[in-house]
Amino acid sequence: MEPPSGNKSFWATCRALIFLTLMYGLLVVMGLACAIPSWLSRKWAMYPIKGYCNAVIWMLRVIVGTKLEVRGDVPNEGCIVASKHQAFLDIILLTAILPQPSFVMKKSIKYIPVLNIYAERLGCIPIDRSAGASAMKLILAEAERTKSYGRQVILFPQGTRTLPNQERPYKFGVVRLYRQLERPIVLTALNSGWFWSKSGIRRNAGTTVVEFLGQIPPGRTSDGLLDEIRDRIEAGSDALAEEAYQQLTHA
Repeated sequence: MEPPSGNKSFWATCRALIFLTLMYGLLVVMGLACAIPSWLSRKWAMYPIKGYCNAVIWMLRVIVGTKLEVRGDVPNEGCIVASKHQAFLDIILLTAILPQPSFVMKKSIKYIPVLNIYAERLGCIPIDRSAGASAMKLILAEAERTKSYGRQVILFPQGTRTLPNQERPYKFGVVRLYRQLERPIVLTALNSGWFWSKSGIRRNAGTTVVEFLGQIPPGRTSDGLLDEIRDRIEAGSDALAEEAYQQLTHA
């Protein structure tokens, strides 16, 4: 089952272009305007970060017609959020929804001026995907520092964006992080890839859902844990995919 191509009308294309122009324009304006206070204080940095993400969600709803629905119990304490990842939109949504988000992110973000300030203030954990085992050691060391802040460490167990019709294995790093931090894992499903294409400007109207599926409490053994994480996230995301498919085919 693949996402329908969506509305390709002239006005749908115009709305997508207007949205993207405003989204990236606001990123530049807010990023530069708030860079210095954000560099001085993590608390000050959270205001523009949250404000920007909520503004993007608002513009997406008003201009494109894509709404956000959050289901399940939003975690407020320190935990690992193991989430499906289908689109860049996921980062915006999870940043807006979670009170203290901290992402495991690509190392290249560290070298992007201005953005690196906000990534550092969020407590993001940079990794070099090509570094193999040494990258995992760095993740574990950096994540350990987040325990005292009660942050929600967000990890995409498949390692990168995975399209709705694409299969990609789950990596054992999420289990190692779980054992290191001794925090619960909050399993998270979503269907953003049906409304926000990985390439191109297609944006589909409808309701994208982020669903928190429940927790795996700390203290579990590793036996069968990765399979359970995969099965529960995939089952939740498949159910949301069916909802999105029905929306888009009956629009």
